[in-house]
Amino acid sequence: MTPKENIHAFFEGRKYEWKPLSSDRISFHPEEISEYVARAFVFQQEPYKGPKGGLGWFNIEWEYEPGAGGSISLKPILDDVSEWKDKMEFPDLTKIDWEGIAKKNADYLKTDKAITFTIFTGYFERLISLLSFEEAAMELIMEDYEDDINELFTALTDFYIDFAQHFRKYFNADFVQIHDDWGTQRSAFFSPAVHKKMIIPHLTRFVSACHEMGLVVEMHSCGFIEELIPNLISSGMDTWPGQGLCDKYKLVQLYGDQFKFMVRVSMKDEKDITVERAKEYALDIYNKFRDKDVFFMVYGRDCGAPENTEAIYKVLLEEGKKQFGAA
Repeated sequence: MTPKENIHAFFEGRKYEWKPLSSDRISFHPEEISEYVARAFVFQQEPYKGPKGGLGWFNIEWEYEPGAGGSISLKPILDDVSEWKDKMEFPDLTKIDWEGIAKKNADYLKTDKAITFTIFTGYFERLISLLSFEEAAMELIMEDYEDDINELFTALTDFYIDFAQHFRKYFNADFVQIHDDWGTQRSAFFSPAVHKKMIIPHLTRFVSACHEMGLVVEMHSCGFIEELIPNLISSGMDTWPGQGLCDKYKLVQLYGDQFKFMVRVSMKDEKDITVERAKEYALDIYNKFRDKDVFFMVYGRDCGAPENTEAIYKVLLEEGKKQFGAA
């Protein structure tokens, strides 16, 4: 099996040959998509050398923060969500030269790994960028704005599905990440009830449409959001990496028979990491999740020298192939 085939088999409940690894994917975020430039998230065949930040989707201005390695929205464009139909301009995807992008990146896209792209940003984060955090948090729970928010989220879902269809059609994409942070380091931004009522129906429709296209869907959501995981599972979502502050082992024990979690592989709490220590760590974490269907996300920036990351990947792959008889 190729890494691409193995990932699809894993998520489709078919026999797979090793637990998938983050190295089994490549990221494709071409510079022709304004949102990727605005969010400082361009990955393509030729290294991107242009500016970061600027005008993204819906005429939202973003500023790149080098220290954070990402962008922040500069100024809300709505006073309240009821204005969205009058003030929001949805991107015209027909004006993008999709075939030209595919041709320009042909060698990069000719891969046996799973091609992954991201949708910035999902629902609550998009509301924040339109209104400000305080206003978004308040309006999300106000009955007066419920219909407006549902209409906005419905329109966003239509657009996100259309965008995903283009990536599937022109780039043969396999994997889509939808980005929507739902919590702080201490708790979720909203109650499970609000989350289930206002966000999950739209996320469910997006996930269902992606599955019909043959896409695997990853929820990229930071924060201490353990209480929202049952809602996330109910949406049909395929996987979620989360942050280290969430007790992934506990969550896998609770929900691992219903959901395929991504497990973060990070040694950021250790110093002076050697290759031998990296191998020991990789074997320890593999054994910890050996009897569960999990996807290992290796965070190389947290593992010291590149050779440590390579050693971790090698152990995880070898153990997986031994376990499933593909060695």
